[in-house]
Amino acid sequence: MLKVVLGIALLAAAPWASAQVYKCKGASGETVYSQDPCGKGAEPVKLRSNRAATETAGEAANRSAVYRTTELSDAGIAERNCLQSEQSRIYGPLDARSQAVSRQVADLNRQLAATSGGLAGATADAGIRAQISSLQQSLSAERSAADGQMSAARDRCSAARRDREREVHDKYSQPTSAAG
Repeated sequence: MLKVVLGIALLAAAPWASAQVYKCKGASGETVYSQDPCGKGAEPVKLRSNRAATETAGEAANRSAVYRTTELSDAGIAERNCLQSEQSRIYGPLDARSQAVSRQVADLNRQLAATSGGLAGATADAGIRAQISSLQQSLSAERSAADGQMSAARDRCSAARRDREREVHDKYSQPTSAAG
């Protein structure tokens, strides 16, 4: 019985809960809004009611598609960041070593140019050329090792992206997805 009386009371109060609003001009010409008419020029304003918090199937599908696309894009960005990080980690020290070797080779080439002729000069030249060759071979081996490390890093970053894309696909292809 109490529920019925309460329901009737709420229905009776509904018209007052959605009161009319009027748009008026203030004393200095500004726009004023009031619940009561404020003069001859008062115009009733139609208020938009708040839309229900429900979502149509189309809106839900659109939202889901946006979330899915965003998450797939995030997976691509994460892969790119992974690759950049690995490249810096792997090739950064190699690039520094390469610059140092280039300076050493330049110094050795200057020594080579300054050597005198004769047997002593030829022996010195051979020793300098052997040092240059050794430095270049060492650097080549380091670069080859770095290339192998980077190839493995590409595989890891790519696998992480594929795994993330699979998770996103599974998440958004479920019929009763709780996505978002």
